[in-house]
Amino acid sequence: MAETLVLPDGLAERLGGVDSVGAITGAGISAESGIRTYRGKGGLYDDPEDGDRTVEALSGHTLRADPDRTWRTVGLMARQSIGARPNAAHVALAAIERKVARFVLLTQNVDGLHHLAGNRNIIDIHGSIDEALCLSCDAVKRFDREELARIDNTPRCERCGGVLRPNAVLFGELLPMDKVQRIHDEFHRGLPDLVLIAGTSALFPYITQPVQIARHLGRLTVEVNPERTLLSDDVDYSLRGKAGDYLPLIEKALGS
Repeated sequence: MAETLVLPDGLAERLGGVDSVGAITGAGISAESGIRTYRGKGGLYDDPEDGDRTVEALSGHTLRADPDRTWRTVGLMARQSIGARPNAAHVALAAIERKVARFVLLTQNVDGLHHLAGNRNIIDIHGSIDEALCLSCDAVKRFDREELARIDNTPRCERCGGVLRPNAVLFGELLPMDKVQRIHDEFHRGLPDLVLIAGTSALFPYITQPVQIARHLGRLTVEVNPERTLLSDDVDYSLRGKAGDYLPLIEKALGS
């Protein structure tokens, strides 16, 4: 008989006093929905050649030089994940947002699954491949999943005929400053009671700093990841397992 998963001693009690939550997620949280990660076991970088080709295709340089190549890769990614749906981790985070007084979700993901699950206050720091911007007139176009999966060359603006680009931060591009400011406002200036990080290898300062600041100032910090990360020793609780297993337990314990 499988062992029943429980939260570590003391964590459930501390979660009971939480009124505000800042969640941070990466590709690992969508792996349970069948979307391949970049890093970690089974990730894109497990095959260096495949990884290098994909990174190059999804770079700002390639978009400018050969937009068809960028969009073919976006279409391939869409086809590979067309059947993906929010999993238990996404559902739990949406329930947490409804449950607490204040909630913000910072995600590195561009798959839109958090929005599909019902989260609303989202900082999608890398944007979304479901949306495109015209490079000539700044018009915005939304794609549904089926339409995105059919793309095999550069889509054109319906207004002016200009080249569209994915409304996502490509490799080699800077993060959007308005979203960086939101991270500062939501995580640094308005520090949540709980900073919860799940499914990310935590390699970038905009991910690690909110957690480290929260821990330094005595807020509750919890990591959920199947593997150790750079933050595993910097949090109050590092839970080694799947987000879909642990986040529902955390949601249940909040406010109880």
